[in-house]
Amino acid sequence: MTDTIALISALTALCAVLLGPLVALWSARRQSHVAVLATNRQTWINTLRELIAECMSISGLIHLADWSQRPQGDFEEKMERLSFLVSKIRLMINPEEEDHQRLVQLLSEIIKSLRDRKADVPKDAAAGAKAVKELVPLSQAILKREWERVKRVE
Repeated sequence: MTDTIALISALTALCAVLLGPLVALWSARRQSHVAVLATNRQTWINTLRELIAECMSISGLIHLADWSQRPQGDFEEKMERLSFLVSKIRLMINPEEEDHQRLVQLLSEIIKSLRDRKADVPKDAAAGAKAVKELVPLSQAILKREWERVKRVE
């Protein structure tokens, strides 16, 4: 009986010696993964916020500026930058999430409302303004949800 107790004690100690470092290694890897994921998600949130803000800024400038006094090249430069930003956003979002799809759709509507604007054509900012009006709360909801995921460490 004493030998059995000694054997059980020795096996328990052996398991503790072997499993302790394995559990510590698993835990360290998990914490490292969570930290990297949270950092990457926060960077994604910040980048998306900046890209959306720049899109709204450029589209507002195009709608509000007096293009009759500016070279057509300035307009084309702004449109090129806006197109680049929207393309970058498209690559950053999850195409399977409905609100992400709507975000891209709204950005496309904004670009469409600005397309082929000549310096002497009167402006009708209604379509772009409508899209921007919906874009702001949608963007805020997406960014808020992603921030909540960072806080929950998903």
